[in-house]
Amino acid sequence: MTNHVEGKSIIITGAGGGFGRLVSEKAAALGAKIMCADIDAAAAEAVASAIRADGGIARAAGVDVRDIGQMKGLATATVAEFGAIDVMVNNAGIGTGGPLAELEKDEIDRCLDINLRGVLYGAQAVYPYLKASAPGSALINIASAAGLTGGSGMSVYSATKFAVRGIAESL
Repeated sequence: MTNHVEGKSIIITGAGGGFGRLVSEKAAALGAKIMCADIDAAAAEAVASAIRADGGIARAAGVDVRDIGQMKGLATATVAEFGAIDVMVNNAGIGTGGPLAELEKDEIDRCLDINLRGVLYGAQAVYPYLKASAPGSALINIASAAGLTGGSGMSVYSATKFAVRGIAESL
């Protein structure tokens, strides 16, 4: 089997825990250079430190995916650290649920900002660098099964995950 990530420079948002942490650890174990990005800078650093302790290459960045300036700064910092961006994994996301009529505006806005705008801003920030790394570069946008079918009490979350699929297909 071919190792497609060895030596690649990979940004992973939401890397401070859950699926982002798992992807960071697995890609690093295969020889990728990982930029662990998370709104929780301490959590991102904990993952990066664990990767380095296991002999991998990783750095951490405290980044809010809702801020295009921070996302562009993340891209610039990654290139400064690793020389390129080969892969971007737009993983950061949150769930929100409950009857739509009962959701507060702030809950809706936060879900839209992180799950939708975060993906758009991530793609926008790294696009020039991915183009420079082509062929072999990739933009990976994480959705969920909720992006394939809606469910009771999941209207906002499902809408954002359907949108992530649309963004990926359009790009």
